[in-house]
Amino acid sequence: MKNAPIKIHKAEKYSFLLKKIRREEAVSEVIGTILILAITVVLFAAIFFYVQQFPLANPSQQVTVYPEISYNPASGILYENITLKAGSILPRSDTYLIVVINNREFSTSTTNLKVQSPYSNSSIYLEPGDVLMWNSSSIGVGIPENSSFSSFLFYKPSSQVLWQSKYFITSELSVSSFYSTPYPLKPDASFEIVLEVETFDPNGTYAHLNLTSLYGSNFNVSMSLYSSSGNSATFYFYGTSPSVVPDNSTAYVTVDSEGMTITSELILA
Repeated sequence: MKNAPIKIHKAEKYSFLLKKIRREEAVSEVIGTILILAITVVLFAAIFFYVQQFPLANPSQQVTVYPEISYNPASGILYENITLKAGSILPRSDTYLIVVINNREFSTSTTNLKVQSPYSNSSIYLEPGDVLMWNSSSIGVGIPENSSFSSFLFYKPSSQVLWQSKYFITSELSVSSFYSTPYPLKPDASFEIVLEVETFDPNGTYAHLNLTSLYGSNFNVSMSLYSSSGNSATFYFYGTSPSVVPDNSTAYVTVDSEGMTITSELILA
């Protein structure tokens, strides 16, 4: 007797198919999740590798500088000593002194400059306390009188100007400040006159004060040097005003330096 065929109820058939479809969907979801993770990892690795190709930014360098500039008109040589007072330690191979003379630029690596230093590694690094020594004969250029001059320190890795000097004329002598305290002057009172000048030779600069209009008689006196720093010099005069201070009293100053003379006027009352 033959076995009767097994009949599968329609509901059971559909249930079987539904379970099969769900199993296939579950497998697809797992594969999809794995693919998404794989793509994410590959993209992250590619971006990381790409970013690594860029050089790291150079940190900013900071220095405090004390410059001394002098000029010998007889030899036509300009001298500049730059003392590093504070700030970053700089590789000499990356640090340049650039001078501009009559609008011509001359660049010198600090590895080629003489350095006075308290450190044993001064041939490699510039550190606070070091003194860079430069003169125009090192670039083979004579400096005539009335030449313009400026200079700056340049740090190559970050293309950064670390310090820049004032703009000078080799025969320049100028008054940067001239004032009295108190102002206006009062009768029978102490007062002070202060003069600040810019010059290539602060210690060879002299100031003479004429106070004839204040005291009513020929009154000339030399001002005392209070201080000099770099290419600046400060002079002062202490005095006592007369019992009657004339209206429009004026102080006249004559400044002499390296054969140059300038004058300036100051209203006292």
